[in-house]
Amino acid sequence: MTQKANRFKGKRVMKHSKEITKMDVDGTMGIHLEEETITEILSRLPVRSLFRFKCVLKSWMTLINEPYFVKKHLNHAKNNQNSQKICLLNNNLSFQYGLSLTLASLSPVQLVEDVQQVDWPCSGEVMSCKIYCCYDGLALIGVSEYNHLYNIKLWLWNPSTRESMVLPHIKFSERLDFTCALGYDSTSNDYKIFKIGRESSNEILALKSGSWRKIDKHPAGIYPLWWSTLDSPAFVHEAFHWLGSLNRSVVSFHILNEVYVELPMPDGWLVVSDINHLSYGISVLGGLLCVYSTHVHQWKYNFNLWVMKDYGVKESWNKLFNIQSTDLYPITPKYWFSDGEVLLHCKYLVRNRFVFKTSKESSGLWPQSDSEHFVNGFVYTESLFSPKLLA
Repeated sequence: MTQKANRFKGKRVMKHSKEITKMDVDGTMGIHLEEETITEILSRLPVRSLFRFKCVLKSWMTLINEPYFVKKHLNHAKNNQNSQKICLLNNNLSFQYGLSLTLASLSPVQLVEDVQQVDWPCSGEVMSCKIYCCYDGLALIGVSEYNHLYNIKLWLWNPSTRESMVLPHIKFSERLDFTCALGYDSTSNDYKIFKIGRESSNEILALKSGSWRKIDKHPAGIYPLWWSTLDSPAFVHEAFHWLGSLNRSVVSFHILNEVYVELPMPDGWLVVSDINHLSYGISVLGGLLCVYSTHVHQWKYNFNLWVMKDYGVKESWNKLFNIQSTDLYPITPKYWFSDGEVLLHCKYLVRNRFVFKTSKESSGLWPQSDSEHFVNGFVYTESLFSPKLLA
């Protein structure tokens, strides 16, 4: 290397070192990172750590509260296995003593660790509760109290930050035959809640507007009820999806143009061997639309799961797996792990209670203790979104 090249390299190294280090007054060397580097590092940290780091520097607190940082943090969290959590509804506390939720960590090795009890803010004694869905770290929850049985309160809650907001009361419906789902409209940069019923009117709530709006009635079909174990409409590709009439198609409602579209089902997806033991549903796994069914065949419950690899293309339906069991019914998929395993929610007929397991036949049931009773659970991604700031 020439002497000129050596001098150039030395100046470049000295300039770089001045960018990341600085001599403190007491003679010690402190590391000072560029703002972009700090932002990149903080955006990869858990929510709990970020809440602590808000107290380190005022500039950090300002950064963590910025909307662009909140979105950047969520994008990293969606691709991070450690940022996926599960929110569980406890059966033994929900109806008689008020509402309590359990937050737990997901891991492909150990299903649950560091379980925490979370008291839900509710003014009266809870009669019924349903976690409709979790999207972008926000949980949509409906609560009915004993004193106001037909007055269902909808809450938007962030399990990571513990912030919540009561949503405006549903305007056009006085019935309980409906379910709800949460989605994001990229054109208006707004979160919207879609309410769909068996006989009642369909409504949509844009959080920024703060008011419900009636939309055209949906096509005839089968829809989950308030007291049903079926999940809410699945939101993917900026559209809400549910099973259509006679389960022959998937009906979608696009959040952008508010148009209903029917998608084809996989061939042979619904085999009815015993109509008294049949369940079906629709969900989203790994960003892909999926349908599933459980039926009885030769005294065994058969669970089948299909995923649509190319959205809207019938030929892209692929059967992910089939599970045969004599003591698990019905089965609902909840989460797709990076190693290909799927977290399942089902009723364990031996104990007559709801449990979780993975799709491996050798995997155990959770919870193992008879003292824990969970009605249902939803996987969510840790996020910094404040429900109150979205309105």
